Amino acid sequence: MSRTARQPKPAAPPVIGVDEWFAGRGWTPFPFQREVWAAYANGERGLIHAPTGTGKTLAALLGPAAEAADEGATAKGTPLRVLWITPL
Repeated sequence: MSRTARQPKPAAPPVIGVDEWFAGRGWTPFPFQREVWAAYANGERGLIHAPTGTGKTLAALLGPAAEAADEGATAKGTPLRVLWITPL
């Protein structure tokens, strides 16, 4: 069995409005948040495993929210629906 070298992950695509939202609060997204947004934009799915208080909620929620805003769903009055499953 041969193993292939792990390819570096591509840089996260910009999430329209998210960087401005973070900057307006004096925040900077964590690298894992950008990875989550990139994975979401690429149609991937998975789990986010990070300590409490590190931004998991924003990592998971801002991908769908930015997508809805990019598509103009909020202007059309289309509600945003996100299925949130958590073990807590």
